Amino acid sequence: MRIVVLGSTGPTGRQVLNTALHRGHEVVALARRPDAFSDVAHGSLEIRQADVRVPDTITSACREADAVISALGVRRGAPAGTLSAGAHAVVVAKPPRVAWTGTFGAGASGRRAGLLYDVILRLVLGGGFGDKAIADEVVTGSQGTVFHPVMLTDGPETGKATVVPLDVLDRSWRLMPPKVSRADVAAAMVTEVETPAYAGRAVAVY
Repeated sequence: MRIVVLGSTGPTGRQVLNTALHRGHEVVALARRPDAFSDVAHGSLEIRQADVRVPDTITSACREADAVISALGVRRGAPAGTLSAGAHAVVVAKPPRVAWTGTFGAGASGRRAGLLYDVILRLVLGGGFGDKAIADEVVTGSQGTVFHPVMLTDGPETGKATVVPLDVLDRSWRLMPPKVSRADVAAAMVTEVETPAYAGRAVAVY
């Protein structure tokens, strides 16, 4: 498959990139600064400059994809609408499969992550909190899959992560959610675009 990866320079994006390459896919990594990949060399990896603030750069790349995986994140103080702009740019291209990284505790998983985590999340995301929900809806409305991982770690892939649609998730946490490695989340997202099981839905990963 030809997989386009957004947010490829971040820690989760790098895991997605590595997992997809390891499984034999052709990967197009979109980045504002292609020089961030100066230490990466792989025959199946293409680095392309793109910026969410210039939607056409995202859309044009996604039109050539069999699948798009987004690990885009947003920090407090980021321009308003960054994530929803990215989501719109992707779905306009109509790629066959989309896996999008959301945030556990925001949007469809709101109030499930725990009281303390909810406070921390809102402080960290600021105005981006609501934009995450909008982006999620854009993606699921176009039959993409949105992943809401719990607290992320830099641990290795364990193969033990649980993926459950949020609309049937039967649990929540009082103060803080559990942890899951970025490597496990990346593996779940690549698996989803390989063999879609949750198109049009948001899922928890824990």
